[in-house]
Amino acid sequence: MLFLNPYLESEDRDFYITVKEFAKEKAFPTVEQRDEDCIWDSELWKEMGSMGLLGIPLPEQYGGQGGTCFQCCLAQEAFNAGSLDSGFGLSWGAHMIIGTLPILFQGTDAQKNKYLPKLASGEWIAGLGLTEPDSGSDAADMRTFAEKTQGGFILNGSKMYITNGPIGQVFIIMARTTKSRGPMGVSAFIVESHRKGFRVSKVLKKLGHNTSTTAELSFEDMFVPDENLLGPLNSGFLRIGKATLEWERTVLIAALMGGMENAVESCLQYAWNRHQFGKPILSFFAIKEKIARTWVYLCAARRLIYFVARKKDSEPKVSLPMESSIVKLYASEVSEEIASDAVQIFGGMGYMREVPVSRLFRDVKLGTIGGGTSEVQRSIISASYGGFDKFKNIIESSVSEEIRNETDKKTKETPVTELVSSLEKLIQAVGEHPGRKKRQSTEFGFADLLTLTTILKLSVWDLIENSNHYKTEDKERDIHILAYYLTARYIRGIVYLKDLDADGVSRFLRAFGNLSVPEKEIENCIEFLKEGILGATVSA
Repeated sequence: MLFLNPYLESEDRDFYITVKEFAKEKAFPTVEQRDEDCIWDSELWKEMGSMGLLGIPLPEQYGGQGGTCFQCCLAQEAFNAGSLDSGFGLSWGAHMIIGTLPILFQGTDAQKNKYLPKLASGEWIAGLGLTEPDSGSDAADMRTFAEKTQGGFILNGSKMYITNGPIGQVFIIMARTTKSRGPMGVSAFIVESHRKGFRVSKVLKKLGHNTSTTAELSFEDMFVPDENLLGPLNSGFLRIGKATLEWERTVLIAALMGGMENAVESCLQYAWNRHQFGKPILSFFAIKEKIARTWVYLCAARRLIYFVARKKDSEPKVSLPMESSIVKLYASEVSEEIASDAVQIFGGMGYMREVPVSRLFRDVKLGTIGGGTSEVQRSIISASYGGFDKFKNIIESSVSEEIRNETDKKTKETPVTELVSSLEKLIQAVGEHPGRKKRQSTEFGFADLLTLTTILKLSVWDLIENSNHYKTEDKERDIHILAYYLTARYIRGIVYLKDLDADGVSRFLRAFGNLSVPEKEIENCIEFLKEGILGATVSA
C-alpha cells in the first residue's frame, strides 16, 4: 500500500513505487555529497536512460515510452519523494519537457527522426534558451537576434540561467527574427552545442539545485541552417514557448509534491523519535499543526495537479494557461512554507547541511521564480479569466455531474461550503468590475481568489468517494484544516478587492470567521498519519 499517495490506482501506483524506489536506491545515497560539491552525475543519467525515464512522453517510434502528461508528473514527483534530489530532477525535467517536447510538437519529420531517439535514450541532453540577462517573461524585450542569410540564419546574443547549459548538446533557442513585431517576431531554433559560435560563457553557482548544471550561453555569429528552424518563422514564442511553459508549469512543479511527501514522512518520524521534556516533540501541538498542515497541503496539491495533467492528456490541443498557472502558484508557494516548517521541526539539526530538509529549504525557492515568477503567474491567472460561467465549467470538468450533485447534498450548509459560496459570489462581482484590471493589487487579489476557490471546490468534490485507505471521514477532517489555513494564506490578497466589492469581501470574512478552529481535527490527523507511517502499534 502506498500510504502517502492514496490517489493512485493499479499501474500508476506500481509506476510511482518503481520510480521512488529507484530514487531511494540510486540517487539518495550520494545526493548529499553531490549537492555539497555541485556535481552532475552522468552515471545516474545513463541508468535513468536505460530505464526509459528520459523519454517518457515521446512516442515509441522514437524510442520513448508513449507516456502521458500525468505519467510525467508521477515520475517527477516519485523521484523527488525518494531522493530529495531536486537538482537532478530539474535537469531531467528540463531535458524531457522544455528541451525535447518542442521538437515533438513542432518539428518536421526529419527533425524528429534526427533528434528524438538520441534525446529519449539520454545520449544527447537538451535544454531551452528563453531567458536573457535583461529579459525574462517579457519576450518583447528579447535581444538575441537571428538574421537571415543564404541557407540559414546568423545567431547573435546570449541566454541566461539555462539548465543543462554546460552539459547539453541540443538547445531550443528563442531569437528575434524581426525588429519590430514584439512576441510575434520571435522564432525558435534547434541549436547544437558543437557548432562554431556556441559558447558556455559562464557556469553559474546557485542557492540550491546544486546537482544540476546552469549556465549563461553565448552565440557569436553562429550559423544555424534553415533545417534547424523549429516551426513557422516568427511564431516561436506563441506556438512553442507558451505551450511548452504550460507543460513545464505542470510537470516540473510536480517534483515539489515529492518534496512535500518526503517532508511529511521525515518530519513525523523525527518528531516521534526526538524527545524533549521527557516526551516526543510530536506530542506538542505546535509540531502537530505543522505536520498536519503539510499533509493537507500535499493532498490539495495532488488533486489540483492531477486534474490539470489529466485535462492536458484528454484535450492536448486546448491551452490551459489559468489552470497550469494556478498549479504553479499554489504548489510553489506552499512548498516554501512546508520547507520552512520542516527545518523548524528538526530544529538545530534542520540547519545542518547534512540533513535533507535543509536541502529542501534551499531548493524550493526556485519554484516561485523559474518558469515565470509567482507575480507572473498571478497576472496570467487574472488575465485568463473569461467570465464566471467559463471558470465554473473549467473546474466542473474534473468531476461528473452525479458526483457534484451528491456532494452538494452531503455538504449542504456546512461552514466550508458557506465559505466556498462566498468566494464564488465574490468572483462573479469582481470579475465583471471594470476596475479589476486597473491596479496590480486588485489583479493579484483576484488571482488569489480564483486559486483559493479552485482548490477548495476540488477538495469538496473529493469528499464523496474513498481514495483507497484515505476514507471520506478522513477527507472531511482534513478539509476543515485545509480551509482554515489556506484561506488564511490568501486573505491578505483577497481583502484588496474590498474597493471593488466591499459587501462581498465582508461576507467572505464572516464565512471564514464561522470556520471552527481545527485543533481537534489536527490531533486526529496526526493519529491517522502515525498509524500509516509509524505503524498501528505506536501510541502517543
